[in-house]
Amino acid sequence: SQMQIFIALILLLAFIASTPLYAENLLFISTSPVPPGKFTKLSEIAAAQGYRIDHRAAEKLPADQDASLFKGYSAVFFDTPRDHLQEYVRTRLAKALPELRLPHVWLHDKTPDAKDFPRPVAERLHAYYVNGGRSNFENFFRTLAAQRDKQAMQGIAAPIIFPKEAVYHPQAPGLIFNSADAYLRWKGVVPFFAERPPIIALALHQGYIASEQTAFIDDLIARIEAGGAVALPYYAPVMSAQAAMLKVDGKLVADAMINTQVVLDPEGRRKELSELGIPVLQALSYRNGDEADWRADPHGVPLIDVPFFLAQGEYAGIYDALVAGQTRKGDEQVVAIPEQAAALVAKALRLVRLQRLPNAEKKVAVM
Repeated sequence: SQMQIFIALILLLAFIASTPLYAENLLFISTSPVPPGKFTKLSEIAAAQGYRIDHRAAEKLPADQDASLFKGYSAVFFDTPRDHLQEYVRTRLAKALPELRLPHVWLHDKTPDAKDFPRPVAERLHAYYVNGGRSNFENFFRTLAAQRDKQAMQGIAAPIIFPKEAVYHPQAPGLIFNSADAYLRWKGVVPFFAERPPIIALALHQGYIASEQTAFIDDLIARIEAGGAVALPYYAPVMSAQAAMLKVDGKLVADAMINTQVVLDPEGRRKELSELGIPVLQALSYRNGDEADWRADPHGVPLIDVPFFLAQGEYAGIYDALVAGQTRKGDEQVVAIPEQAAALVAKALRLVRLQRLPNAEKKVAVM
């Protein structure tokens, strides 16, 4: 009918009005351990502001990559949150970078290194990006669009700044707590009650939350809780002391820990973990593919991950490294390898049970 045609025309016009008239191409370059799935999320968010995103992992680019890498883009962003990641990417792209003439920003955790962006804009973009989360990412691209269109930015909300350290839980109203004390009160756990359940700490990166890549962490939390224990998932700077996140009123509450963090300060971590005196297991994620790829890989752990996720962790006293995560094909989200994740959590729970077992009931084998 004419009315149906009229309604369809109105809906079409509304769709056209809400759709950007053109799309600009942006290039994001990162390196492991920045999760590739982060850029799937970013692509969805960027599209609303008329941007199309491409992502390249530096370690997968040719060693002699030239400046053709940047062709066809209006700006380039380097997701390199730490010094050693930035140095790796600069070395990897040594041939290409001298010819980079586009506006670009190196997104280090501490401060941006930008070219052809006004300093206030670069700092604002940096704050949105490194803190992350959907709201910040949306405003990152709104700010970029306002800069592109020469519009004022007063109507764009200021960046939401995450604390440097916090306890995380996917079911918490605000996702994070400032301390173990506040978190355990929310969980209804009395930390120094003799009969309380085991508390298994889970060390993670704030970047997992920022990039909405918490599926693997959330899986481990659910397994710990299903095993009758309390998960204590926290993040803190990897170059700083972290023991405070495991304590209430200065007293240790964690019985064991599963680590998913990179280890950049092995001496410092070794000293701190020795003082804590609890078992710490290492959970690794396979970033070169899914479970089938991992099982077919003769090495099991990519060589690029060995120094910071395996060797230095073992030196620090983090032992029994187990690959328990995989990179799901399609959305590149890091998710659990069910059998491996179950084994990891089961071991942590058994270690706490061994702690609490009277010596007379322990059985020791010498090999």
